[in-house]
Amino acid sequence: MEANPGEDWAPQKQPRQRRARRAHGDLTSWKHCFNDNCKEHRWEKVDAGYYPRQVGEKGELWKNDRREQRKRKAVNTRLEGEGSEKTLETLETQISDLRSQLDRVAQISVAKDNDLERLDKEKEKLQPAYNRCKQKMRQIGGMLWKAGV
Repeated sequence: MEANPGEDWAPQKQPRQRRARRAHGDLTSWKHCFNDNCKEHRWEKVDAGYYPRQVGEKGELWKNDRREQRKRKAVNTRLEGEGSEKTLETLETQISDLRSQLDRVAQISVAKDNDLERLDKEKEKLQPAYNRCKQKMRQIGGMLWKAGV
């Protein structure tokens, strides 16, 4: 018996194709995500002031998260305000705030300069006494060396 070529051939089953997995963020919003370690929704929860809290539902956000929340709000506010026109009043208040900050910095720098001048004068007063002590120590060291101690 000769076998006919292809007689025992059967079509091979194709492996089952898995459905493409949808991203976690596409399936759930931060309000419905209960994974405490979810990296995708963490900052949305922090921005909303919802999570993570120190003690239960009524506790405050962790210190680092509060700081990050303030930074993110400042960035969002700046980005949102870029396209809108600012009123003259808001610009004037911002300018006055900047001027007051500059005045304060100037006062601090003048005070620091005065402190440095005072310290330089005190150093100049103490320098001769320091040099005399240094000279005496050398003399004593020389005397001890001659004595063989």
